[in-house]
Amino acid sequence: MTQPTQSPSWLHLLSDQALADMSGPTVFERGLNYAASGLAETAGDVTLRPGEQAAIEATVHGNLPYAVRLWISADDELDGACTCPHAQDGNFCKHLVALALAWRAALGDAAAISLPQTARKQSYATQKSSVQTERQDALRRFIWEQDASVLAERLWSWAERDRACMADLKIWASSSKAVNDPKALRAAIDAALPRRNGYLDWRRSNDYARQGSAVMELLRPWVQRDAATARELCEHALRRLFKVAEQSDDSLGGIGGLIQDLMGLLIETLRTAAPPASWIDRWFKLMDADPWGLWNEPAVLEAAGPEAQARYAERACQDWHKWRQRPRKTTSRRSSSFLTSDDDLERDLLRRRYLEVLARQDDPRALLDAMIESVETAAEYCDVVAFCEARNWHREALQWAQSAARLHPRDARCEDALLRCYERDGWDEEALAIRRQRLEHHPGPMQYMALLRAAKNAKRDPALYRAELFAWAEQREQAKHKHALEQHRHIEFSDPLATPRLDVSVRVQWLVAEKKLDDAWSLTQTPDTQCDAAVLEQLADAMPKQRRADAARLLQRIFEHEMKMASSPYDGPLKRVRQIVACLPPTQASAWVESLRSTYKARRRFIAGLP
Repeated sequence: MTQPTQSPSWLHLLSDQALADMSGPTVFERGLNYAASGLAETAGDVTLRPGEQAAIEATVHGNLPYAVRLWISADDELDGACTCPHAQDGNFCKHLVALALAWRAALGDAAAISLPQTARKQSYATQKSSVQTERQDALRRFIWEQDASVLAERLWSWAERDRACMADLKIWASSSKAVNDPKALRAAIDAALPRRNGYLDWRRSNDYARQGSAVMELLRPWVQRDAATARELCEHALRRLFKVAEQSDDSLGGIGGLIQDLMGLLIETLRTAAPPASWIDRWFKLMDADPWGLWNEPAVLEAAGPEAQARYAERACQDWHKWRQRPRKTTSRRSSSFLTSDDDLERDLLRRRYLEVLARQDDPRALLDAMIESVETAAEYCDVVAFCEARNWHREALQWAQSAARLHPRDARCEDALLRCYERDGWDEEALAIRRQRLEHHPGPMQYMALLRAAKNAKRDPALYRAELFAWAEQREQAKHKHALEQHRHIEFSDPLATPRLDVSVRVQWLVAEKKLDDAWSLTQTPDTQCDAAVLEQLADAMPKQRRADAARLLQRIFEHEMKMASSPYDGPLKRVRQIVACLPPTQASAWVESLRSTYKARRRFIAGLP
């Protein structure tokens, strides 16, 4: 890992709070112990993958040694992968936490972690590491003292019992002959990327990628020596890798990363020596063989040079016109951009290439005509609208937005496009109708505030229209409450205490959005009403400092509901307790926490986690 010259902007992603949020308090504590015990052995240099700005790898010693990798994406997001079972279930495990803390310390932002409760572990880990180093040095001296023929026999016997060892030997033998011989180099590639029958699970696919990474070292010297040969061998390696990728679980990204590395090396060969125009046809076949569609076509074309770009444009136009002349396998108009068949997938790919070629000719009207000629899906209609808007062709944009909404009436993107045109061009009544319809389908606070603005633009009286909306919301709540009561009466042996109450969540959300906190608070205090926990939390967060006690009461209601369904390790309720304690004066907070110890004394894990 390359050390930055100054503190990076993403360092906050490695803070205790950020890591605890990703892993949970219990897992974070265990990761803290791992980090303090020196159980993470970080690698030296790490090769960044596409979309990464920083990364680190390590072996973390738990019950078993686990391979761990952390990276920071281009969007300043922390992510990671670990081979332990907890991480394979999609969790941010203690090994990832330990590596993140070691990374943070390596960046100089935090002192070495040292906790009293881990001192013994740290001492033991240091002693263990020292003993292992001594043993390894002794073993290394022993090996160097043995006869070469004895070691060769022993190595061969191991390879006969271990498929991975045999594969490494084959790669070694092939690569030793491939220094100046392209045929031998092809054989070495075949040895590093052997064909596989059957499905590769995530472990075996990662092992396959590790073994196959030897291909990069074999090919890289040939880029400057003979770029054309290197290009052909990159293509050969990619074809073999594509076949394996079709039947692999690449959850750890090893095979995908190797494919992208090879694609990057192929682009490097193109920059070194531009290919002939005919190479584009070979590249098209290579793209067809890619099961995951990882090609960056603009990058390849930029590197390939003018002749290849001209052939690409010719080929893109030919393929699109040829496709349009053949009978369609499906005749129904797709209502969305989701691909429903291989025919749809091919159409979208060929159409995209064709339109990109026209876009480079800098003739907007010709490009618009081509878009209109083949417009079909909701997304494509929206593209036409956006294209017209970008050039201030507002009348045409409105016409196509109306057509899109008529042909795809249930598509939110088409509705967005039409609403945008209406509000821009002063069609205030039409915009108000769409906003009202949206609110009645999804009566959230954003829709509510947007509808109030639309009503103002349409010259409606704000107070009267707001009252109308609250009356509608109350009628909706009463109807839902009546239905819930009817269902409750038909449930045999129903609990009288569980009788449904009037749900006022929608109106409370609206009032919070308007910052009418007193009205929202009053609505939540009525005994025969209920409110969603998320809405109560929004109201609590909106409370000013002088009303933190009211915020605490709201959060306590949420906590009581959460504890009814909570189970060990109680991460959620304990986090809520800390949130409530922060809102209360110290004496009240202490008294409340003590009451929890009494009320929930049977839940020992919960009691142990209380502040």
